[in-house]
Amino acid sequence: MKRLVLALGLIVLVAGSLMAENAGLTPEEALAQIQDYKSKTEALNSEIQSLQSTLESLRNEVQVLDTQINQLKEEINSLKAEIAKYPSEYEVQPGDYLAKIAAMRYIYNNAKAWPRIYRANRDKIKNPNLIYPGWVLKIPHGIVKEIEVIPGDCLWKIAGFYWIYNDPLQWPRIYKANKDKIKDPDLIYPGQVLTIPRD
Repeated sequence: MKRLVLALGLIVLVAGSLMAENAGLTPEEALAQIQDYKSKTEALNSEIQSLQSTLESLRNEVQVLDTQINQLKEEINSLKAEIAKYPSEYEVQPGDYLAKIAAMRYIYNNAKAWPRIYRANRDKIKNPNLIYPGWVLKIPHGIVKEIEVIPGDCLWKIAGFYWIYNDPLQWPRIYKANKDKIKDPDLIYPGQVLTIPRD
Protein backbone atom coordinates (compact mmCIF):
# COMPACT_ATOMS: atom_id res chain seq x y z
CA MET A 1 0.00 0.00 0.00
CA LYS A 2 2.85 2.36 0.89
CA ARG A 3 4.45 1.64 -2.48
CA LEU A 4 1.21 2.47 -4.31
CA VAL A 5 0.88 5.80 -2.47
CA LEU A 6 4.54 6.54 -3.18
CA ALA A 7 4.12 5.67 -6.89
CA LEU A 8 1.00 7.86 -7.18
CA GLY A 9 2.79 10.73 -5.46
CA LEU A 10 5.71 10.35 -7.85
CA ILE A 11 3.37 10.39 -10.88
CA VAL A 12 1.63 13.55 -9.59
CA LEU A 13 5.01 15.22 -9.04
CA VAL A 14 6.33 14.31 -12.51
CA ALA A 15 3.05 15.27 -14.20
CA GLY A 16 2.96 18.54 -12.26
CA SER A 17 6.52 19.42 -13.20
CA LEU A 18 5.84 18.56 -16.86
CA MET A 19 2.70 20.69 -16.86
CA ALA A 20 4.54 23.58 -15.23
CA GLU A 21 7.37 23.17 -17.69
CA ASN A 22 5.01 22.99 -20.66
CA ALA A 23 2.60 25.70 -19.45
CA GLY A 24 4.14 28.40 -21.63
CA LEU A 25 4.49 26.22 -24.79
CA THR A 26 2.55 26.59 -28.02
CA PRO A 27 0.77 23.45 -29.28
CA GLU A 28 3.50 23.00 -31.94
CA GLU A 29 6.25 23.28 -29.32
CA ALA A 30 4.44 20.86 -27.02
CA LEU A 31 4.04 18.37 -29.91
CA ALA A 32 7.74 18.71 -30.78
CA GLN A 33 8.66 18.09 -27.16
CA ILE A 34 6.41 15.02 -27.02
CA GLN A 35 8.09 13.67 -30.18
CA ASP A 36 11.49 14.36 -28.62
CA TYR A 37 10.48 12.42 -25.48
CA LYS A 38 9.16 9.56 -27.62
CA SER A 39 12.38 9.29 -29.64
CA LYS A 40 14.48 9.42 -26.45
CA THR A 41 12.26 6.72 -24.92
CA GLU A 42 12.62 4.54 -28.04
CA ALA A 43 16.40 5.02 -28.00
CA LEU A 44 16.54 4.06 -24.33
CA ASN A 45 14.33 1.00 -24.93
CA SER A 46 16.59 -0.04 -27.81
CA GLU A 47 19.67 0.36 -25.60
CA ILE A 48 17.99 -1.66 -22.84
CA GLN A 49 17.25 -4.48 -25.32
CA SER A 50 20.84 -4.39 -26.56
CA LEU A 51 22.17 -4.53 -22.99
CA GLN A 52 19.79 -7.38 -22.13
CA SER A 53 21.02 -9.29 -25.18
CA THR A 54 24.65 -8.68 -24.15
CA LEU A 55 23.83 -9.76 -20.60
CA GLU A 56 22.21 -12.97 -21.85
CA SER A 57 25.24 -13.68 -24.04
CA LEU A 58 27.58 -13.13 -21.07
CA ARG A 59 25.45 -15.41 -18.89
CA ASN A 60 25.75 -18.13 -21.54
CA GLU A 61 29.53 -17.66 -21.68
CA VAL A 62 29.76 -17.90 -17.89
CA GLN A 63 27.72 -21.11 -17.98
CA VAL A 64 30.06 -22.61 -20.61
CA LEU A 65 33.11 -21.56 -18.56
CA ASP A 66 31.60 -23.03 -15.38
CA THR A 67 31.07 -26.32 -17.21
CA GLN A 68 34.69 -26.30 -18.44
CA ILE A 69 35.96 -25.48 -14.94
CA ASN A 70 33.99 -28.37 -13.47
CA GLN A 71 35.35 -30.74 -16.14
CA LEU A 72 38.91 -29.59 -15.43
CA LYS A 73 38.39 -30.07 -11.69
CA GLU A 74 37.21 -33.63 -12.35
CA GLU A 75 40.26 -34.28 -14.56
CA ILE A 76 42.61 -32.85 -11.91
CA ASN A 77 41.04 -35.00 -9.19
CA SER A 78 41.30 -38.04 -11.46
CA LEU A 79 44.98 -37.29 -12.15
CA LYS A 80 45.68 -36.77 -8.44
CA ALA A 81 44.10 -40.14 -7.71
CA GLU A 82 46.20 -41.71 -10.49
CA ILE A 83 49.43 -40.12 -9.22
CA ALA A 84 48.67 -41.28 -5.68
CA LYS A 85 48.86 -44.89 -6.95
CA TYR A 86 52.52 -44.46 -7.88
CA PRO A 87 55.05 -45.09 -5.13
CA SER A 88 57.22 -42.27 -3.83
CA GLU A 89 59.91 -44.79 -2.78
CA TYR A 90 61.23 -48.09 -4.07
CA GLU A 91 63.38 -50.68 -2.30
CA VAL A 92 66.10 -52.04 -4.56
CA GLN A 93 65.84 -55.79 -5.17
CA PRO A 94 68.65 -58.17 -6.27
CA GLY A 95 69.24 -57.77 -10.01
CA ASP A 96 67.80 -54.25 -10.15
CA TYR A 97 69.43 -51.37 -12.00
CA LEU A 98 68.12 -47.84 -12.54
CA ALA A 99 66.82 -48.35 -16.10
CA LYS A 100 65.01 -51.52 -15.02
CA ILE A 101 63.38 -49.71 -12.09
CA ALA A 102 62.37 -46.76 -14.29
CA ALA A 103 60.84 -49.17 -16.82
CA MET A 104 58.54 -50.73 -14.22
CA ARG A 105 54.90 -50.02 -15.07
CA TYR A 106 54.11 -48.50 -11.69
CA ILE A 107 57.29 -46.37 -11.60
CA TYR A 108 57.69 -44.54 -14.98
CA ASN A 109 57.06 -47.29 -17.52
CA ASN A 110 60.04 -45.85 -19.39
CA ALA A 111 63.61 -47.13 -19.07
CA LYS A 112 64.99 -43.82 -20.37
CA ALA A 113 63.67 -42.09 -17.26
CA TRP A 114 66.38 -43.61 -15.04
CA PRO A 115 68.29 -40.27 -14.74
CA ARG A 116 65.33 -38.86 -12.83
CA ILE A 117 65.77 -41.54 -10.15
CA TYR A 118 69.53 -41.01 -10.17
CA ARG A 119 69.18 -37.24 -9.69
CA ALA A 120 66.73 -37.67 -6.81
CA ASN A 121 69.12 -40.06 -5.01
CA ARG A 122 72.57 -38.56 -5.59
CA ASP A 123 73.12 -38.53 -1.84
CA LYS A 124 73.11 -42.34 -2.01
CA ILE A 125 74.11 -43.20 -5.59
CA LYS A 126 77.67 -42.24 -6.47
CA ASN A 127 77.78 -44.35 -9.64
CA PRO A 128 74.49 -44.83 -11.55
CA ASN A 129 75.67 -48.30 -12.57
CA LEU A 130 76.00 -49.45 -8.96
CA ILE A 131 72.97 -49.73 -6.71
CA TYR A 132 72.54 -52.24 -3.92
CA PRO A 133 69.67 -54.41 -2.67
CA GLY A 134 67.98 -52.93 0.37
CA TRP A 135 68.53 -49.32 -0.63
CA VAL A 136 65.33 -47.29 -0.52
CA LEU A 137 65.28 -44.89 -3.46
CA LYS A 138 63.10 -41.78 -3.78
CA ILE A 139 60.87 -41.89 -6.85
CA PRO A 140 59.91 -38.34 -7.85
CA HIS A 141 56.65 -37.71 -9.70
CA GLY A 142 54.87 -34.61 -10.94
CA ILE A 143 55.99 -31.58 -12.90
CA VAL A 144 59.59 -30.48 -12.43
CA LYS A 145 59.89 -26.74 -11.80
CA GLU A 146 63.62 -26.68 -11.13
CA ILE A 147 66.58 -28.97 -11.62
CA GLU A 148 70.05 -29.18 -10.09
CA VAL A 149 72.88 -29.38 -12.60
CA ILE A 150 75.10 -32.45 -12.24
CA PRO A 151 78.42 -33.27 -13.96
CA GLY A 152 77.92 -33.92 -17.67
CA ASP A 153 74.80 -31.75 -17.96
CA CYS A 154 74.20 -29.12 -20.61
CA LEU A 155 71.04 -27.16 -21.39
CA TRP A 156 70.42 -29.24 -24.51
CA LYS A 157 70.60 -32.48 -22.52
CA ILE A 158 68.34 -31.18 -19.72
CA ALA A 159 65.69 -29.96 -22.19
CA GLY A 160 65.76 -33.40 -23.82
CA PHE A 161 64.81 -35.28 -20.66
CA TYR A 162 61.30 -36.65 -21.12
CA TRP A 163 60.17 -35.21 -17.78
CA ILE A 164 61.45 -31.74 -18.72
CA TYR A 165 60.48 -30.97 -22.37
CA ASN A 166 61.37 -34.21 -24.17
CA ASP A 167 62.88 -31.95 -26.83
CA PRO A 168 66.54 -30.85 -26.73
CA LEU A 169 65.77 -27.92 -29.05
CA GLN A 170 63.78 -26.29 -26.23
CA TRP A 171 67.01 -25.48 -24.33
CA PRO A 172 66.68 -21.70 -25.01
CA ARG A 173 63.59 -21.65 -22.75
CA ILE A 174 65.73 -22.79 -19.82
CA TYR A 175 68.47 -20.32 -20.75
CA LYS A 176 66.03 -17.36 -20.91
CA ALA A 177 64.48 -18.28 -17.55
CA ASN A 178 67.93 -18.44 -15.89
CA LYS A 179 69.87 -15.57 -17.49
CA ASP A 180 70.62 -14.24 -14.01
CA LYS A 181 72.53 -17.49 -13.28
CA ILE A 182 73.84 -18.43 -16.74
CA LYS A 183 76.24 -15.99 -18.42
CA ASP A 184 77.14 -18.36 -21.28
CA PRO A 185 74.57 -20.96 -22.41
CA ASP A 186 77.42 -23.38 -23.15
CA LEU A 187 78.67 -23.20 -19.56
CA ILE A 188 76.59 -24.48 -16.67
CA TYR A 189 78.08 -25.81 -13.48
CA PRO A 190 77.27 -28.72 -11.15
CA GLY A 191 75.27 -27.51 -8.18
CA GLN A 192 73.47 -24.75 -10.05
CA VAL A 193 69.70 -24.94 -9.56
CA LEU A 194 67.90 -23.96 -12.75
CA THR A 195 64.28 -22.89 -13.10
CA ILE A 196 62.26 -24.91 -15.62
CA PRO A 197 59.61 -22.61 -17.15
CA ARG A 198 56.20 -24.20 -17.68
CA ASP A 199 54.35 -21.62 -19.79
